[in-house]
Amino acid sequence: MHNITGNYLRAIFEGSYLTGKMSNKRLAKLLGVSPATTTEQVKKMCQKGLVTSSRYGAVSLSEEGEKKAEQLIKKFRLCEVWLDDEFGLPLAEIASQAWQLASFNSQNLFEQLNQRLNFPTKTPFGESVQEPRVLNTALLSLNSTKEQQKCILAEYLDNQRVIDYVQQIGLEVGQEYFVEKIACDFDILFLSSKEKRQLMVSREVAKYIYVKC
Repeated sequence: MHNITGNYLRAIFEGSYLTGKMSNKRLAKLLGVSPATTTEQVKKMCQKGLVTSSRYGAVSLSEEGEKKAEQLIKKFRLCEVWLDDEFGLPLAEIASQAWQLASFNSQNLFEQLNQRLNFPTKTPFGESVQEPRVLNTALLSLNSTKEQQKCILAEYLDNQRVIDYVQQIGLEVGQEYFVEKIACDFDILFLSSKEKRQLMVSREVAKYIYVKC
């Protein structure tokens, strides 16, 4: 099982994806803990040189923290591919179980598993396996798109709540969507697919859905 530091490294990596930083409030929400708890843990990680934190509450991975987070994420995503290929588990279960399995620290095991899976490039969620990066200039969040814009869903966060939501409304990796309208008052994006199927997406969840436009 991962320790607290590992859980925080993952959450900061995922929460600051595409931007390189995130708020303490957003970090607490991803982890399901209080902001006070995250503030205390972030202080400890700052002392270890793993993260940096501004006085306005923005949290970022340091160079060392980013390196460690990428190593964790790479193992995690490799395990996701393994569970999907070998066992065909439900997507939400794949994500939760893969994180538990990815706590191993054997480099030999990692290399053997990577080779057995033929060095996969993408997870079932569209994420990069071999080269996970916090900053990806080729993508933007669905929440950042504009009305009347076409986009292709490239990947989404492998968080159980996000996975359940994406599956429930029927979004698919690799599919093209058209942003018909953004209802700011209701915090909803109205999308349509190439098959003219209409979907409503919460803008809060759209922050964790990544597209190419």
